[in-house]
Order: sequence, then structure tokens, then C-alpha cells
Amino acid sequence: AMGALFASMMSTEALEAWGWRIPFLGGLVVGVVGYFLRRHLSDAAPTEKPARAPIVETVREHGWLVGRLAALSVFNAVAFYVIFVFVVSWLQHADGISPAHALEINTFNMALLIPVMLFSGWLSDRIGRKRCLLVATALGVLTAWPLFVLMHQGNVQAALLGQLGFVLCVGLFIGVQPTFMVESVPAHIRCTAVALGYNICLGIVGGLTPLAATWLIERTEDQLAPAFMIMAAAAISFMATLRFAETHRAPLGTAAGPTAAPRPAYA
Repeated sequence: AMGALFASMMSTEALEAWGWRIPFLGGLVVGVVGYFLRRHLSDAAPTEKPARAPIVETVREHGWLVGRLAALSVFNAVAFYVIFVFVVSWLQHADGISPAHALEINTFNMALLIPVMLFSGWLSDRIGRKRCLLVATALGVLTAWPLFVLMHQGNVQAALLGQLGFVLCVGLFIGVQPTFMVESVPAHIRCTAVALGYNICLGIVGGLTPLAATWLIERTEDQLAPAFMIMAAAAISFMATLRFAETHRAPLGTAAGPTAAPRPAYA
């Protein structure tokens, strides 16, 4: 939203020369606010010191679990970075949409992610986390290419509707994924395992996704090529999800594998 605001207020030359720094400097305010919020939070969790470093135990004894968490996160990493990071410049270069309009489209659809994620969390409490994730990734495989075709029509309305389609499947996924990961990992390694699996995937796979998408378009001379990256990522996360047990009615941290015991019903 800040990008769209400054793009509409400044010339392209001024924005590229120095204007882009202003939103980044404003981001310092977020850091200061976060610091004071954190200072006034109390730690109510037990502070018993583990026998050995959690990261050592996690890597040595639960490496396969961390790998499955990373595979589960691939759809989040690739789809989010393509649709909400790479697409802003793609709309400008592929479809000739102005920077301000591209950022406005992106801001509008990212705002819509919030209610979609809230709805997906509510839905997963009723039909199950795993089912929501499987539906979201299946939609990613089936709809990525048609939605990219829709976005590639060269007008703002089509681009907005195409990205909105991605909001629905990506929002359905990322609204459930964090809870599903937490519920699938034993308590004594939960923070470390989730942090490693999620952040390694988002940092490496997600961070390289815009570069990979740019390279793929140049190599194939096909502006729709990033759609196939999303389809592949969705397929990987779909298969990874199948390897986890359903967790939404299980005691926290007891459903770490596909053969976990039956879950008790809610009281």
C-alpha cells in the first residue's frame, strides 16, 4: 500500500532514484513498536532447561520431520513470492500496467488474504486441517495456469481477478499451515523443528523464486512459465501433506505421523 501511494505521488524517475527509501525508513517504526510490545509480554511457558540443545536433537533425531515440514511449506514459499512479490513487476513488463496500478492490485488482494485466512482457520476447525491443505494445493495445481492466462490479458480488471483467484487457494493454505505444523510436532522440539522446516524453505526456495521465475521466462520466452512453478510447488506440498496425520481433534503434538492413534471427539 505504501508502494502504491508513493508511486501515485512521485514520478517513476524520482521513485527509482530515492523515493523507494522512504517506505523502508518508515518500517523502522514497526521495529520500535514491536520492541516495546515484546518488552511487556510475560513468558508463561515452563522454563525447564533441556538436557541438550534442541537444534542438535532436532537435526539428528527428527531430520525427516523437518524435511516434511519444509516440503509442506513449498507451496506457501513459491506461490506467495510469485503472486505477491514477482507479479508486481511482471504486470508492468508483461502487460504494460503502470507501477501504481500494479501495486494497487497487489495491495487490494493482499488485504483480502486476511478474511480468507480467517475463514480457512474456521473451516479447518470443522472439516480438518489436512483436508483444507489438500484442497488448497489441488486448486494450486489445477488453477495456476488458467489464472495466469487471465492475468495476462493486459488490463487491470483481468489482472485483479486473476490474482484474486490465487488469493483464494493461497489464503486457504496459509491460513491453516502454521497451526497444522505446530500440532504435528512434539512439544520438546516444536519451536526448533517448525522454525527450521518453515524458514529454511521460505528463505531459500521463496527467496530464490522471483529470480527463478525471471530466468524461466527468459529461457522459455513464455510469460506464463511461472504458473508451472506454482503447479510443481503445489504438487510437492500435496504429497507432503499426505504424509501427516489429521490434527484438528488430536491433543496438541500427538499427531506427528500418518499412523497416529484415532483422535478423540470434542466434548
